[in-house]
Order: sequence, then structure tokens, then C-alpha cells
Amino acid sequence: MAELFAAEGARVVVNGRRHEDAVAVAAEIPGAIGVGGDLSDLDSINALVERVREEWGRVDVLVNNAAISRRSAVTRVTNEEWDEVIRVNLTGPMYLTRAVVPMMKAQGGGVILNVISGAGTHGTIGFSSYAASKGGLVGLTMTWAQELAPFGIRVNALSPAALTDMMRELPSELLDPMIGRLADPADVAAVALALVSDLSKLVNGQIIGAGAPGGRG
Repeated sequence: MAELFAAEGARVVVNGRRHEDAVAVAAEIPGAIGVGGDLSDLDSINALVERVREEWGRVDVLVNNAAISRRSAVTRVTNEEWDEVIRVNLTGPMYLTRAVVPMMKAQGGGVILNVISGAGTHGTIGFSSYAASKGGLVGLTMTWAQELAPFGIRVNALSPAALTDMMRELPSELLDPMIGRLADPADVAAVALALVSDLSKLVNGQIIGAGAPGGRG
């Protein structure tokens, strides 16, 4: 997404938990900057937004894509696991969105794209915390779409089925049956670009699936 958005003229900010990784990725993208920071930490979020404010003074597009996943049967989900996943996948997007919306309101509009998962709409055995976090993000998408529409801010959710690094970490018994319906991340990025551009200026409060033909996002 970062590479494609930049190629289309966007000034991109790449975030990652490890600052050196974010900087390294940004170095490969013309005009991009990398800012490290854990999105489960409010201070890190505030520092990220302040850096963007100092650099460019505005945010036109926010993509809430950071996520972690933990596999545990419901009886084995630990308190620590639950708190960690919810904090990163659901609380982080809430805090980050809350921080950038005032800038979007002041500039007269913007676009927020929440990256969700089929786990949040259909469930996935053994991933209670992950499914709950993504299901919560669906609810936030629908709420924000209504709440922010009067300010010219669109909010949608993208539900990809793509062969990402996170997917590759799944055990083979879960991953192998899905291989045929997993899209290339570059193809998913093209859908994301359409959703944040004026091509989708009438699209708000929607869940858009992006996966291999015949697959389910």
C-alpha cells in the first residue's frame, strides 16, 4: 500500500513498532518518512501524529492496518494475550483515529480505511482475541462513517484475503486450504488505493472484500 500510494503522488508515513524497520522501509519509497512506535501505546501514537503535523500539517488518508494475531482455543486464551491483541488491533486504531480526525475536520475532509479480516465477520476457530478485535473494528467503521460524514470524512473497511507475512505464520493445516483463494498483497493494495481516492467518493460505511477470484475476504 505504501509503495502504491507513493507512486500515485501521496506523501507516505510508514509506521512500525521498530523505528529502524520503519525507516528502512521508508527509505525504499520516494518521499516517504518512517516513524517507529507501538500503536498500543498512547504516547507513541501522539508522537507519530505530532511528527506528521510538523512535516506536512495535514492528514488526508489514514490506513489502520497494524495488527497482531494469537492462536488459542477459548479455554486457553490468557488475560495477557487478550489484552495485547485488543490493545494493538482495536484500541490502537481508536486512539490513532481520534488523534487525526481534528486535522481532517479542520482541512474539510479525509478518508479512513480500516483493514479488517474475515475473522471479524465470519469467525475463525482458535482466534477468539483476533476475531473480537477485527469485529470491533467493523463496529467502529460503521459508527465513524455516520459520525464523520457531515465533516466530509469517509470511513470504510477493507477485508483482504492475501498471502501476507502474518498469514505465512499460520500452521500448514490452516494455511494450505486457503492458498488458492489468497491474493497477492499488491492486488489488495490496488483496491485500497481505489477506496481512498476520489474514485470512491460516494462509498462510505462499507466493507469491501479483496481476495483471489472465488475467494472470501
